Amino acid sequence: LADDTIVMHWSDHGPLPRGKRRPYDSGIRVPMIVRAPGRLAAGSRDERLVSTIDLGPTVLSLCGLPIPRHLQGVPFLGPLAGPEREFVFASRDRYDESYDMVRAARDRRYKYIRHFRPELPYQLWIPYLNRHPIMEELWRLHLEDRLEGPQRLFFQPRPAEELYDCEADPWETRNLADDPAH
Repeated sequence: LADDTIVMHWSDHGPLPRGKRRPYDSGIRVPMIVRAPGRLAAGSRDERLVSTIDLGPTVLSLCGLPIPRHLQGVPFLGPLAGPEREFVFASRDRYDESYDMVRAARDRRYKYIRHFRPELPYQLWIPYLNRHPIMEELWRLHLEDRLEGPQRLFFQPRPAEELYDCEADPWETRNLADDPAH
């Protein structure tokens, strides 16, 4: 069945400090591989914005099945493929014992992040995450005041809004929200 089997594989982003559970690209931009014999050229690459909410409608489209109206995603392959997304959206709410409310919108170049609880620190206390060796080391260096430059961002107060030029600043460390030019 190899010549008639569609395979989709996407990754996780692990417990990195600005990875999983964060609206930064290190948390929402993950690799995805699609093998669709006779539908996609082997080795081709596509840089369109895709959201995981698009996966269900894409599978239905590739199978030639109708997409129920209640599904929110946009199929990115198959006969029912929709137009290319202009934006992808991300959120952060409850994670384990911690509650937050963050929303993000990203196009090909910029990402806007809104913290609805700016009084909270970037790093909420999440026991599972804080037991990870990377976080233990970050906490140790923070308490010893040995973090430098962008490393310090994680432990600083967060603003209500963040805006990043993801082309010029792919690690999202220079917040442009207060820059009148943006």
